[in-house]
Amino acid sequence: MSAEAAAAAPQPQAAESAPPEAATPEPTHEERLAAYQASVFAAFGGRRGLAEVGLPSILFVLVYGISRNLGGAIWAAVAVAAVLSAVRLVKRDTLQHALGGLAGVLVCAAVAHFSGQAKGFYLPGVLLNIGYAIVFSVSAVVRWPIVGVVLGPVTGEMMAWRESPARARAFTLATWLLAAMFTFRVCVEVPLYLSNQIDALGVAKIIMSYPLYLAVVYACWQIIRRAPLPPIKAAHAAGEPGQDAAAAES
Repeated sequence: MSAEAAAAAPQPQAAESAPPEAATPEPTHEERLAAYQASVFAAFGGRRGLAEVGLPSILFVLVYGISRNLGGAIWAAVAVAAVLSAVRLVKRDTLQHALGGLAGVLVCAAVAHFSGQAKGFYLPGVLLNIGYAIVFSVSAVVRWPIVGVVLGPVTGEMMAWRESPARARAFTLATWLLAAMFTFRVCVEVPLYLSNQIDALGVAKIIMSYPLYLAVVYACWQIIRRAPLPPIKAAHAAGEPGQDAAAAES
C-alpha cells in the first residue's frame, strides 16, 4: 500500500478513556470538629435526652412543693415520662433516653410510694450519684476514663484514643470533672436527705441537674475539643463529615 493510501485509510479510534472519578474531598478541620461535636453532645444526651431524663423529676418537685400531695406528684412525674416516651415511639426515634428517664422515674416513684415519704423519691438519685462518683473516679485513676470509654465507640475510634497521650489526658480530665460534679451532688444531697429538708432537697436537685450538668458538660467539651481529633478513618467510620449536626438534639 502506498504512503498516500495508508494516510487516507481510516484510522482506528482509540478507546475513549473513562473520565477519572472525582476524588472525595477530605473534610476540613471545621467540618470534622462540627461532626465530632454533634457526636459528643449526642452521647451526653442532647437537648431532648436531657429533657426526657430531667423533666419528670422537676415536675415532681414542683407539684409536691405546691400541693404537698405525694400521690399527685408521683403520678405527674410518671405521666410526663410516659408521654415523652410515647412521642419518641410515635416518631420512631431512639428510645434510649426516654425509656431511661421513664425507668428512673418509676423506680423513684416506687420508693416514695412504699416508704410513704416524699424524700424517698430522691433516694435512688442520691445512691446513683454516690455510685457515679466512685466509678468515674476509679476509672480515671486506673487510666480507663469513662468519658473515653463511652465516646470511643460513638466517634468510631473505639479505644484507639489510649494510644494518643493528648486525647487520653483530655478524656481523663473530663472524667475527673464529672466525678467532681457527682461528688458535689452527694455532699449537698446527703445532709439534706438525712435532715428531712424535702423542699431544700428538691430545689438542690433542680439546680444541680440542668444548670450544673450543662456547665460541666460544656467545660468537658472545651477540654476535649482542644485535643487532637481522632484519625480520619475513625471519623469516617463514625459518619463524618456527613453526620447531621441535628443529632446533638436527639
